[in-house]
Amino acid sequence: MTTTLLSAPPTAAPASTPEPPPAMLNWPAIDRRPSPSLLAALEAGASLADTSATLVPAHDQMVAEGLFHLLVPRELGGAGATITDWFDTAYELAQVDASAGWLMAQGAAQTAWIAVAGSDELVAEFFATRQTLASTSAAVVTAERHGDHYRLNNARWPYASGSPGAAYLGGLIASVDPDGNRQTRMAVVPVARAIIEATWDTLGLRGTASHHIDFGEQVDVPTAFTFTWPQLTVERPGTLATAVRSIGWMISISAAATNLGIARRSIDAATTAATDKLHRFDTVPVAQQPTFLRSVAELHGTIHLAVAGLRALLDDLWNDAANGVDPSPETRARLRLAAASAVMSASGVVRTAQGLVGADALHRSSALERLVRDSQMLHHHVAVAPATREQLANVLHGTYQGPPGLI
Repeated sequence: MTTTLLSAPPTAAPASTPEPPPAMLNWPAIDRRPSPSLLAALEAGASLADTSATLVPAHDQMVAEGLFHLLVPRELGGAGATITDWFDTAYELAQVDASAGWLMAQGAAQTAWIAVAGSDELVAEFFATRQTLASTSAAVVTAERHGDHYRLNNARWPYASGSPGAAYLGGLIASVDPDGNRQTRMAVVPVARAIIEATWDTLGLRGTASHHIDFGEQVDVPTAFTFTWPQLTVERPGTLATAVRSIGWMISISAAATNLGIARRSIDAATTAATDKLHRFDTVPVAQQPTFLRSVAELHGTIHLAVAGLRALLDDLWNDAANGVDPSPETRARLRLAAASAVMSASGVVRTAQGLVGADALHRSSALERLVRDSQMLHHHVAVAPATREQLANVLHGTYQGPPGLI
């Protein structure tokens, strides 16, 4: 049995940039920084989300404050922020709760994709209120084009971060056009028309609730509720569209912002734990000992260098995009390699911070215990995996032969 997940698009197409719905005009302005009340709520709920592997409790407050709409242009109800603003916010959130940092970084990126590449119908519906998309490219589902819709078969994907709090779900599909060319797209459906399978039970980042999603054995999705991916077909030109047309670097930066936030928090946690810790036969606390102070100084330097380097690269990319210059494959490759290096070095900072505290940091009651677990998760993300870094090196050497959109 074939299920149609959405009604057919209206016959009369809206303008290329839809008028904001009346409700949008009354939305409160978006502050590019999380509020103190949100940071306090994230801090209070982090342990519960980690213990139960359920969605970050303050997710809805993140949505209400507009953090998932940071990159969205103002005419669609967003903040119109820069990609450096986006990185800074994810980094700040991750210092409080790593899962929240990852959710915000990825959620804001996915909302931006709709703003850039979504059809007028999708944009009008999605931006009618502040809501989120949880999409995943961790599997590719076969689809066939039939007129104004795609027919998906066995439409199931893993790793949809934030799916329990999302209003829409998305999964990567592949089809063959009349000329025999393979095309990949993101298919988007309302969450009520899909099943979320509670499969996320992992070592860390447990509050991301990155579950499996299932649209059904055979479903029809209107073409208007799909968009090309990972190379976006730009429907609304501008600085954002130029910057994010090729989306791969955004996923790498999301991972870097998250792990760097974890690492920054681990230094504070180690310092707090060492303030009153005395080893046998010591006369001063660990935090006052030269070995600890020298090590912590090096950890601070590692984090600040990585953050500063990524911010400079993001500033350059955004400024070029504002001048109409597309980021070259080499630019994107260098940014992604810098992000991958930041992910790895940040994990090293967390492990060192744990070692400075010693066995106390292995207890579940220690803040460092969760930070170590969280910091290991993104090592295994495809965006920073060794095979991906190898392909990015091929870009720099002029020997890359893969799809341009994957850079």
